[in-house]
Amino acid sequence: MNNSNVAQKEFNHVDNDAKRLSRDTLTYGIAVIIPALIGIISISIYTRIFSVEAYGEYNQVFNTTLVITTLFSQWIQQSIQRYRPLYRDKSQLKQFDSNLMNLLVLMFLIIVGFGLVGGIFKELLGRYESYYWICILLVLTQFTFLVLGALLQSDFKGKMYKNYNLLTAILKFAFGLLLIFYVNRAPVSIVYGLVLGQLILLISMFRTTGLSIRLIKISSLGESLTFIKMFMTYGFPMVGWFIGTSILNLADRYMLESLGTIKDVGVYSANYSIVSASLGLLTTPLLTAAHPIIMNKVGKLPDIEIGKTITYFTRIYLTISLPLLAFIAVFHKEITQLFLGESFREGSIIIPILFLGLIFWNVGMYGHKGYEIREKTKVMLSFIVVSALVNIILNLFLIPSYGYIGAAIATLISMGIYPLLIKVFSYKYITWRINLLSILKVVLTTIITALVVGSLKNFLSNYIFFQLVFGGGIGLIIYISLLFVLKEIDYQAIKKKVTAKFAKR
Repeated sequence: MNNSNVAQKEFNHVDNDAKRLSRDTLTYGIAVIIPALIGIISISIYTRIFSVEAYGEYNQVFNTTLVITTLFSQWIQQSIQRYRPLYRDKSQLKQFDSNLMNLLVLMFLIIVGFGLVGGIFKELLGRYESYYWICILLVLTQFTFLVLGALLQSDFKGKMYKNYNLLTAILKFAFGLLLIFYVNRAPVSIVYGLVLGQLILLISMFRTTGLSIRLIKISSLGESLTFIKMFMTYGFPMVGWFIGTSILNLADRYMLESLGTIKDVGVYSANYSIVSASLGLLTTPLLTAAHPIIMNKVGKLPDIEIGKTITYFTRIYLTISLPLLAFIAVFHKEITQLFLGESFREGSIIIPILFLGLIFWNVGMYGHKGYEIREKTKVMLSFIVVSALVNIILNLFLIPSYGYIGAAIATLISMGIYPLLIKVFSYKYITWRINLLSILKVVLTTIITALVVGSLKNFLSNYIFFQLVFGGGIGLIIYISLLFVLKEIDYQAIKKKVTAKFAKR
């Protein structure tokens, strides 16, 4: 094969990835954008209804159920993404579904069993006791929803996944508000709303995925045990990984409560929620679309081609996320004035710090795909343990002196360690290459854009909303223009694609 054929094959490979990524990102984007907007609206409402202390209390409860749900569900989700394509290639999806149903029944029994045992000691929870039983239901509904969602993603049923995500987000928000205003004006009503919003759609989700009670087969218990062992071998190190992730993301809240006050937790959590919601608008659709694309290349393409795909997705992510960081850095005070209650706005300074930390973290989500493919989940676990330990140690030193600002700095540093470790050791598996020249161009463009918009923002408008809109619009024009000037965006390639599309019409 001559060089021109190799180049053409590589171009077609990347072009196909770009087309699928853009299509799937749009589909998943719709599934994420509206829930994220609802999340931002809910934060705006809840921080105006509840005190800082009450909101902090709710956040601790929600985060704890999130950790528990992670413990039970993520190893199954990751294993579904890893092995379902292999069963599909062998035309054995019926066996996969039957074994999965047996596994789900077992997990339901385990969760309920732990819940009943824990109920004996719930008085020890103090002010959190009233949340206990509804949180058990929340874990069950979240667990089921996440597993079924993984099936839809693995089968490329993006539109169905989008619809369920949208409906669930709307229902959770609506039920929460109704319960707050008409039943009990307390944060526990939010949790009841979360349960009802998910529960109402689960039967329909079961049908959509093709699962049913009839697939449960005690007679195939031996086969199911082999299936579960396969899932455990691959996924259980991921349990440790996700627990480490939870520690990395949530330890600061618990440490803020123990080393500071529940008020610190409320301020920190509200501002963190703004960060995760805004970056989630970008990160979740891209990563959700990229994951099955990468995993479905396993066994079909050589490692070097898979590595190029991972590198390509990383570049796309950074090109889009860094200008958003510039916007957040320039307008963090205005954002909190628009979306948070007055008592929570003092924490706006941590928004750009946390945003940069989450960018580092999400870059690592692309970089570690090579480890997932090679089933080196134990290596990933060791990296996350290092990052989590660094986070805890830094929090011990920084929180007593700097409060939630110290917690944000600890998060930034520890989240940067994980992708660094992934990059350094990736050569042993599927090499994760990063185009340094491309990143330098994007970083330089981002800094220039931030400086220009920052100097102009006080002249844009006297109204916060319009100031944000005009500032974002001007910044986007400057950023894209500079990328064209630096040739980070290929004008000729875009022109050819646009011309070709119009020619087809």
